Amino acid sequence: MPRSFLAVFAIALGLPFLILLALVSSASGVSASVLTNALGLVVMSVVLVLVVYEIKRIADLPPDTH
Repeated sequence: MPRSFLAVFAIALGLPFLILLALVSSASGVSASVLTNALGLVVMSVVLVLVVYEIKRIADLPPDTH
């Protein structure tokens, strides 16, 4: 699976969650920092997935190409 596919997949799953969170927080009076924290969590999750995938890709390379 290419890294660009994983990034698009993570964004596609994260954006609906953020939109839903923004709608719910504006209707129920939830603090604005909740949206910021959720956005930070989504960004860190995407970075973590890409880092783990890259480490796995490097580990799977033949020994003479490291």
